[in-house]
Amino acid sequence: MGNKFIARQAILDRSKNIFAYELLYRNSFENFYSCTDEEQATSQIIFQNHIFGDLANICSQKKAFLNLDEKSILAKVPLLLDKKTVVVELLETINVTPEVIKAVSLLSNKGFILALDDYDLSDKWDPLLPFISIIKVDIEDISLDDIANLKNSQFVLNNDIKIVVERVETHEQFEALYEIGVDYFQGYFFHKPEINSGYFIEPIKLNLLLLFTEICQPSMDFNTIAKIISQDVSLINGTLRLVNLKAEQTRVEITSIKQAVTFLGAEKIKQFIAIIAIIAMSKLSSDSTNELLTESLMRGKMMEHISTFPAFSSIKPFAFITGIMSHIDAILHCPLEELITDLPLAKEIKAALINKEGLLYEGLEIAKYFENVEVQKSITVLMEKHNIAEDALFDNFNSVLAWCKEVCG
Repeated sequence: MGNKFIARQAILDRSKNIFAYELLYRNSFENFYSCTDEEQATSQIIFQNHIFGDLANICSQKKAFLNLDEKSILAKVPLLLDKKTVVVELLETINVTPEVIKAVSLLSNKGFILALDDYDLSDKWDPLLPFISIIKVDIEDISLDDIANLKNSQFVLNNDIKIVVERVETHEQFEALYEIGVDYFQGYFFHKPEINSGYFIEPIKLNLLLLFTEICQPSMDFNTIAKIISQDVSLINGTLRLVNLKAEQTRVEITSIKQAVTFLGAEKIKQFIAIIAIIAMSKLSSDSTNELLTESLMRGKMMEHISTFPAFSSIKPFAFITGIMSHIDAILHCPLEELITDLPLAKEIKAALINKEGLLYEGLEIAKYFENVEVQKSITVLMEKHNIAEDALFDNFNSVLAWCKEVCG
């Protein structure tokens, strides 16, 4: 099959909802194009039928930003894509030649949405701007004042050009960009909780942590679990919804919370409760994003898959919950160490999440393989160490995406 693997990064709107995903390809294909920079190999995603057929699934039905280099534009590669599902992102390495201008004009006339990547305010891009609907700037390269001037420029306003700011790392940056009217945001600001001294956990969130405590006990008390769930309507609905996924298959009618939490048995209930709790906590945190929830669920399910490999068989009892809880600090806006320390979690889970060590931690790192193209090289070292092939991870990745969609509705 050859290499065919991607990373996706969310692009969020002003309400912190996911607008699109940027897809980045890790390696090039010599039999199609020879790209000097790895990020420019993204264009070759479309030549892999496995990827191309699952593009909508990979992007969870959102638009896909695809980075295309000069060769790809001149070869009219985007014409192979569905203009309704992709945004053609022109790399900053493109030379603005008459041939490129003609090709870009053709794509625009065909109805493709075109984005200009890493715009540096240079007038060399002026010939392309009439065809551009989205301009992306890097906050590390362009000052806030310049971004504000760009956003409020007559050309941008008259042509309804949307501005995307990349490498947004903190909520302070997000808020400053929000104030000047930036349309979309890309980066890791939603991963980094703003932690203030003297924080407290709201009572309903405390109930969710108590729920985690119960499912981590060697012998679960179903009565206690049912009592905690029964104190919150969203938990009741979530429990019935998730358990009924299985109940419908066996034609069993769920009539009580106690029956719901005992129906599948201890191991499955642990997973279901972890899902319910993480969904509920995500909804309770007004400034957390759907991306956090999705990544938490994906990590849990990917960890479950990774634990089926011989090298990771010993982490199987802890794999799913570790993945699910790996974003708990960002969701609750509390320090991870203080959240985890007081829970009766296995020492392996605490070592992985707090100390970033042990086999469970290495499994969690591998589970993050598709989240960020910049870390894939280092993760590949771990995969080689434990004899895990990229093909095996990718084949599972698509089923994980479909599962997350079903769970989140």
